Amino acid sequence: MDLSEISDIDKEILMKLEYNFPFDPQPFKIISEELKISEEELLNRIKKLLEDGIVKRIGMYVSFRAKGMDGALIAARIPQDKIEKFRKIALGIKELTHNYVRDHPKYNIWFVLKASDRDTLNKNVKELLSQVDCNDYIILYSKRTLKLSVKYDVIRGVSWSPNNTIKSLNKVPTAEELGIDKQLLTELSYPLKISQRPFKEIAEKHKMKEDELIELVRELYDKNVIKDYGATLNGEKIGIVENGMVLLDTSNIEKTCEKLALNIPEATHVVLRESNDEGWKYLCYSMIHASRKETIRNVANEISKETDSRSYMILFSLENLKPGIVI
Repeated sequence: MDLSEISDIDKEILMKLEYNFPFDPQPFKIISEELKISEEELLNRIKKLLEDGIVKRIGMYVSFRAKGMDGALIAARIPQDKIEKFRKIALGIKELTHNYVRDHPKYNIWFVLKASDRDTLNKNVKELLSQVDCNDYIILYSKRTLKLSVKYDVIRGVSWSPNNTIKSLNKVPTAEELGIDKQLLTELSYPLKISQRPFKEIAEKHKMKEDELIELVRELYDKNVIKDYGATLNGEKIGIVENGMVLLDTSNIEKTCEKLALNIPEATHVVLRESNDEGWKYLCYSMIHASRKETIRNVANEISKETDSRSYMILFSLENLKPGIVI
């Protein structure tokens, strides 16, 4: 199935699920009323969209910082004959995500890894890459996340989400600081059930009323503990088959990231990084998804102009080594 085969009503449903998923004990009831269809029809359509792989999940992403963890993007030069071995190893590491072969002239594998602290992170990277005879890599620590919103405009065929204010997502309270059960955060990170009351079981398990849980979820959203509330779509299923990582080199890297986050709605991620290699100058990162590479190139050119960058690179994805849902 591709976008041309998706009905107009299903496109409307996808947009509602992505951009306007209600903070309410009965979110599907509200959406059905807005679309003037029955809740039963809506739920059946959503289940079919999940079956067809168009919707990956409905729920929310819980920040790794709220779990007290550190994270980094790693660029590695892995021998060609060891890539399959690395892929298989990575599939068994839940803390390893966003694992791609990219078209950088030197570093062919780019992945994200999280750990309890930076020392453990460094140790884990070294141990992991030693298994595939790789000792040439750069660790790009997440210093400040300015935007994280993976939304696809199914009408225009490009990633798009507004960001009118800068939220420094590295200033995220932990479960302990919030005084809530860490297990509750874990359960909130799982996909919601497609039912009339998707929060009911979680609320009952933690001895809360559904309204209280929704109020907490909204508070966690406001405090950047959760992001991407709503539906996560499979870009390939709706024709968004290309993704490019845009790397910027600029004299004021923090200001550059802020401008990018505020003014480029096509960016799904905007992250300020710091490197373990002083020679690596590209420290502002963003992701763009689109149906064509040309669209990504045009957005990258716009980013360069908007931020007055000295130079930039676009690293296109050649292969996804770990497809699936990030929890």
